[in-house]
Amino acid sequence: MRRTKIVATIGPATDTEEGMRGLIEAGVDVVRLNASHGDNESHIANANLARRVAREAGRTVGVLVDLPGPKMRTGMLTSDSVELACDAEFILTSRDIVGNQHEVSTTITELPNWVKPHDEIFLADGAIVLRVDTVDGDDVITRVVRAGTLRSRKGMHLPRSESHIDPFTERDQVALELALQIKADFVGLSFVRRPEDVEGVIAKLPKRGHRPSIVAKIETATALDHLPSIVGAADGVMVARGDLGIQVPARRVPMIQKEIIRYCNMAGKPVITATQMLESMTRSPLPTRAEVNDVANAVLDGTDALMLSEETAIGMFASETVRTMAEVAESAENWPHHRVDPTGVTMDGDLVAWAVAHAAVQAAEDLGVAAILCPTKSGSTARRVAAWRPSMPIAGISPNPNVLGGLALTWGVKPLEVPEVSDGNDQLRVAVRATLAAGLASPGDLVAVVFGSVGPRAGSTDSVRIIRA
Repeated sequence: MRRTKIVATIGPATDTEEGMRGLIEAGVDVVRLNASHGDNESHIANANLARRVAREAGRTVGVLVDLPGPKMRTGMLTSDSVELACDAEFILTSRDIVGNQHEVSTTITELPNWVKPHDEIFLADGAIVLRVDTVDGDDVITRVVRAGTLRSRKGMHLPRSESHIDPFTERDQVALELALQIKADFVGLSFVRRPEDVEGVIAKLPKRGHRPSIVAKIETATALDHLPSIVGAADGVMVARGDLGIQVPARRVPMIQKEIIRYCNMAGKPVITATQMLESMTRSPLPTRAEVNDVANAVLDGTDALMLSEETAIGMFASETVRTMAEVAESAENWPHHRVDPTGVTMDGDLVAWAVAHAAVQAAEDLGVAAILCPTKSGSTARRVAAWRPSMPIAGISPNPNVLGGLALTWGVKPLEVPEVSDGNDQLRVAVRATLAAGLASPGDLVAVVFGSVGPRAGSTDSVRIIRA
């Protein structure tokens, strides 16, 4: 059983029944709906399609809605593209103009007030670097440090001025309402810099009913300075290596990835590694050797999940890419390597639940049980057990599809849906029956059951039993 989860972005290549079925049969655990593209109707249809196809396949998939975040872009050009030569003067302006090889407008109307001489501005995903010389009214006069081709409406990065930017926009509010409407399991929050950015979005969630998990995307240099508190505030984290590689020198990104994953492992929070993992498979049926190494190393680092973007959104070999990623991940999991265990960094403060989860995993390892069963009302029991990375499968067992969808991102957990029962003994029998049916254990095998007792502490993990299936 593969423990590392796979997140796949849905797009024109996979938004059909055939495309979605191919992804799920290949092993996708979470589908990502990118709110930066498409419309609400298509995202609703894709969420419904993914859940239906997964249900027909006897599986559970989670749904992640990725909020668009603030969009900082250049304006339109008179021609399709212009070449910016090294050391040439180039003007970014808040005036409403159609640009050329000497100047271009920007969506950031306050740009002249935000930057100062010697600041660097990155265009076209970092392919072009400008250095600010002077500010003259509405114009920011720059010098081209790294030359390249500029096309209309390309992205901009302002590492030294990002504190001026509101991370949650009106478009984000619309996308968040969409996520609540479709009962998304996860919401990806862009441009996180401080824990307050996460806490502000959590405050917008309903106090009752379905609440999606907030996944903070680490994609700014400022976020690295506040990593512990961001991990504490969020339900999960994404290592957004693309934007991060623009904000900091690319040579630092591999070490930053390891540090973020290590800290999330210590905190018992799920972490996704994203961006260009198998990018060549967008157009090729085979990955490069370097990409295979990248995927394997992320697994060895301890990531909970791996994410595919263009590879499954517009790629020619979407299901083959998922299958390749699954094979590489499973191979890496079988290689002996050190894993970071949770420590006092855990943020939710329920020390009893964490201690019981740890004890359950230790007992399961000592006795060589076939599986660890986690009947759960919220999913927290299974997540705590998974944080200790046991060698045997973990069954996350619940009658609630929303709880199961939320477990689709958690390392090593197989979500299993069971009927609603009230009696404790019936719950145990139903859990064992579901585990046997899923092939996680055989009749007569020892299994560990981790659960919360009834009564005042109901819902909090405080008990473990070892029984025969």
